Amino acid sequence: PRPHFETVYRRIEALTPGALRRLEDRLEATLREMGVSFDVNHDKNWQAQPWVCDVLPHIFNIMEWDHITRGFQQRLCAFELFLHDIYGARQILHDRIVPHTAVLGSAHYQPAAAGLRPAAGNYLHLCGLCVTRDSSGRFLVKHHYFSHASGMSYMLQNRRALARVNSALFEDVPLQMVNSTPLEILEQLRKLGSRSDPFVVLLTPGTSSAVYSEHTLLARRMGIPLVEAGDLLVLNDYVYLKTVGGLERVDVIYSRIADHWLDSMALGSVPGRGIPGLVHCIRKGSIAVINSIGSQVADDRSLLAYSNQIISYYLNETPILPTLRTHWLGDFDACDHVFEHPADWMIRPAYGEKPPALLPLSELSDEQFAAVRRTVFQDPTRYVAQSSAEGADAICFQNGKRTLRAQDHILFALRTDAEFRVFPGALTRTASMASRQTASELGGGSKDTWVLTDKPAPHTLPPHRLELPPPVRRVTSRVAEEFYWLGRYLERAQNLCYMIGVIETLETEELNSAERRLYRPIWNKLLPPLERTGSRSRMSIANWSDRYRLLLSSEESGSAASMLSKAFLNAASLQDSLSPEAWSVLFMLKTKFQRVRFISSIDETSAQRDTRRLSELVTHLVPQFFATARDSMLADDGWRFCEIGQMLERAVITANAVVSMTASLASQSKEQAEFTTSEEIELSAFLRLLGSRDAYRRVYQMRAAPAEVLEILWQNPQSPRSVFRCLRRCAALIRESLGPLSSADSTALRTLQELLARIDRIDWHFFFEGEPTPEQSAESQKWLAGLETEVASRSERLAILLEHLLNDVLSLHHVLSDGFLSHQTSIMDDAYAEGVTLHGI
Repeated sequence: PRPHFETVYRRIEALTPGALRRLEDRLEATLREMGVSFDVNHDKNWQAQPWVCDVLPHIFNIMEWDHITRGFQQRLCAFELFLHDIYGARQILHDRIVPHTAVLGSAHYQPAAAGLRPAAGNYLHLCGLCVTRDSSGRFLVKHHYFSHASGMSYMLQNRRALARVNSALFEDVPLQMVNSTPLEILEQLRKLGSRSDPFVVLLTPGTSSAVYSEHTLLARRMGIPLVEAGDLLVLNDYVYLKTVGGLERVDVIYSRIADHWLDSMALGSVPGRGIPGLVHCIRKGSIAVINSIGSQVADDRSLLAYSNQIISYYLNETPILPTLRTHWLGDFDACDHVFEHPADWMIRPAYGEKPPALLPLSELSDEQFAAVRRTVFQDPTRYVAQSSAEGADAICFQNGKRTLRAQDHILFALRTDAEFRVFPGALTRTASMASRQTASELGGGSKDTWVLTDKPAPHTLPPHRLELPPPVRRVTSRVAEEFYWLGRYLERAQNLCYMIGVIETLETEELNSAERRLYRPIWNKLLPPLERTGSRSRMSIANWSDRYRLLLSSEESGSAASMLSKAFLNAASLQDSLSPEAWSVLFMLKTKFQRVRFISSIDETSAQRDTRRLSELVTHLVPQFFATARDSMLADDGWRFCEIGQMLERAVITANAVVSMTASLASQSKEQAEFTTSEEIELSAFLRLLGSRDAYRRVYQMRAAPAEVLEILWQNPQSPRSVFRCLRRCAALIRESLGPLSSADSTALRTLQELLARIDRIDWHFFFEGEPTPEQSAESQKWLAGLETEVASRSERLAILLEHLLNDVLSLHHVLSDGFLSHQTSIMDDAYAEGVTLHGI
């Protein structure tokens, strides 16, 4: 090893193969737990490709890093001038330094950017650069990531994970820190806003992006909302974010999507996609987009073939970091040369990572070579050829053994006023065993990257004073909706698993055959309603096979597995908002559940074992998630809506369960001298399956009676399953929402308060005891008003009342959705009232 690798390498080499494997396993598990992934397949069942980090970091010494930094800064300065030129006078094209076709024919050249003033007068703000070594050890530029600095969060996560599993490796190594990178980026982005209190958002394609986990980490560490195009709206020359509290004006957009998807009105994307009217706002100077529209052309690999000339043309300097030998195949002479000398070249796309073939041309069979040639000749302007000897090998460890892999490094730089600051770290990518391709899309791995320093670490941090006031925390309507359904699905899954666990315990441990006959009719009645309606599940829960299916079968829409799968998808889109502690609980639940698959032909013993174990797991981990999140997350509108979803779902389940028991409750009247044993057991079983039997006995200290059962499930302000308590908590959470309440918000709160008042006034004894008082009769008639048919018996009145109550509770979902999660109606009303212009509605 070279001198600066000596200490670290010897520490790794001293480990036994078994210890190395355990270290690798811990590192892999830590990255999974942290939610670090590269979802190249866009799997919707949380089967994202795991992120791989080697146990041996890559280390840059001081001289190497200084050389790379100066070369990176030089290249950025040259390409900033290049972008201003090609969207202005195009002098470099007139002077024939770069072919017109390579620039104007690029898929990422944006004619709309001509004459469009970029943010703060600059195209490039946050940039990446991929460098590699040749066989002599020289650093060469392999690719530009000037417009999209992809990989920053992986750089941060690799450092965090390696330090967590092997902190001893860092002892006595003077390396520079990278943990402040997100905050440094945020401080610079806020300076680009036009207001004194600028509002910054990170724009992502969404969960379909392979690097969505990177976007979530950056947004969380920067403390800004992670938004999708549908969350933003152009209104009266400004860009607004749809939040729970209404529309909030946006000042800076840190964009991680391709330019042509930003504005369908100006940039030629699919109509209706992106943020229609965004370019108009840029012209008005009301929004800053980072990096500026038009900058993506600088990432086109076709320009790598001319990058040395570009640096010399604009700066009159020799490139500090030369470019890896690259030919643009749109130059027909270069194309012919490449295919006549295949031993030296590898074909790559002009933009993107997936090449026509993973291997160099010389290693392809005759058929593969012919296929690649046909593909390239269909449109040679879309491809480049780069030297196949693109990088020196590096030492890696796999399965406790030392291996050699090709590697490269992506560095990151941030514009600070008139210069670029290169962050003291990098994403080092390593090739897979199958090829020398380092791209993550092609199965490559990574290393933590250390930059050494000769400056001692300060004992105390320097005082830091924000130049701008702290931003206000906003939560988008989409995020609030994801939280809302996360709360509902988790509560639904936990309730179902609790019921299954109770039944399994009763069946196998507590009940005799006679008692089972009394309990079993209750079980199927209490299955929770599905989705957004009050329809009841048709599945049985009375035998072991049905309970096993209802727990694990993903084909059953009402199963716990289905509910958890939906909850996991909601959580995956909230990684920027969920705390790492709360995420780890969900990750544990997901991992445990995925290890047990549904087997249709399973034997009874195995089915009962899996059913009991997994139902207990869900029953314990879901409350743990809510408790952990409350202790580790901001109590903002996002988390409030998770609790609202949880409380509303609990109220729906209780109301639905009571309706399912209406016949049993109504059959017990005052005329009976005393309840039979079977009726008391039925009510007791009902309370136990709802987790309310102990609460009932603490309050009433008597056997289960119908009026008291209804009181504790509907009206008791302390019982955890009480509809009144759940809805009162929902009302309190709505009151805590940030910002002044709009008319829609007031409607939701008023509807909740009216329903709570009506529930509180009900006297359940009216339906079971003697003749009603005049007051009771009047109150009862209020509930029965408007019915087309009159009912005489109180049992019929009870059934109608309970059905109405259930429908009222179910309708709260639509009230909340219209008031907080969808702004179309209120936006249109406000717009027409003010006579403003809308785009993208």
